[in-house]
Amino acid sequence: MAVRSLSNALLHGKCPRCREGEIFTYPASRLSKFNVMNSTCPNCGVMFQPEPGFYQGAMYVSYAFAIVFIVTISIVFYVAGDPSEWTYIGAVVLVTIVMAPLNYRYSRIVYLYMFGGIKFDPSR
Repeated sequence: MAVRSLSNALLHGKCPRCREGEIFTYPASRLSKFNVMNSTCPNCGVMFQPEPGFYQGAMYVSYAFAIVFIVTISIVFYVAGDPSEWTYIGAVVLVTIVMAPLNYRYSRIVYLYMFGGIKFDPSR
């Protein structure tokens, strides 16, 4: 079995220690359960919640992702002809709602990789 790169493991929501086990139980496309996380890695057994309330800090990552969405939409619309402010507002609201499951998941994944204290162990 080949070792996944850090970027590939992060993109696919894999465990930070073994880079093989899934962090989330269901795919993001299953909207009723997009937020259900495994408590431990199904492959190496590392705990995905290092301490109670750990993922409260992920809201800052989520906020940063939301800002990136808003700035990107604003730049695209400005370059495309600077429509009315209601078009901007409508597009921002729509994109925020559509991207909410991915924003939720990736903010937790990035936060776990950055602050979870879990180091990659290729022997796992």
